[in-house]
Amino acid sequence: MAHAKLSASGAKRWMSCPPSANLEAQFPEKTSEFAQEGTFAHSLAELILRYNNNEITKKTFSTRMNKLKKESFYSQEMEDYITDYTQLVWEQFNEAKASCPDAQVLFEQRLDFSEYVPEGFGTGDVVIIADDLVQVIDLKYGKGVGVSAAENPQRRLYGLGAYLEHSMLYDNRRVKTMIIQPRLENISTEELTIEELLDWAEKE
Repeated sequence: MAHAKLSASGAKRWMSCPPSANLEAQFPEKTSEFAQEGTFAHSLAELILRYNNNEITKKTFSTRMNKLKKESFYSQEMEDYITDYTQLVWEQFNEAKASCPDAQVLFEQRLDFSEYVPEGFGTGDVVIIADDLVQVIDLKYGKGVGVSAAENPQRRLYGLGAYLEHSMLYDNRRVKTMIIQPRLENISTEELTIEELLDWAEKE
């Protein structure tokens, strides 16, 4: 997978210390078992969401699910947590559709915010687009520390990317970012007007 030098995930660091972006590029990227578990959890979530959104057939879903169940990171406990997460996603989507029948839900979307950050992009787990609202939902499977969406530069950049991608088709006036940590029962949100988000992007 391609990674942006000025990635959304590293925004807090490179916004505080811009030279760190070039310094970090000198070192090989490392991963951990916890990161690999999180990646697997995202794959499981994406599969369930796409099936629930009628993007894949029941046969395809069963085949892919059976394959995931053979992986070492799979457990029934994980599936239960991810199911809870997907239900929360559908609650948000149904809420959007209630006010905008043409609302869309998209999964694992590349979000480009290079208009404000040179070559900047990231991936949004779930993007919901409606007339009034653009929303980005982020799954965090870890059970270490609760993460807040408030004044979170990574989430704001994701919201910015989603808005820029769809602003020609929808008259978005608000952007909402949400972090769901099912193992901690933590849900954190931030909502800004588009004007507030663009002002932050210009100044910060």
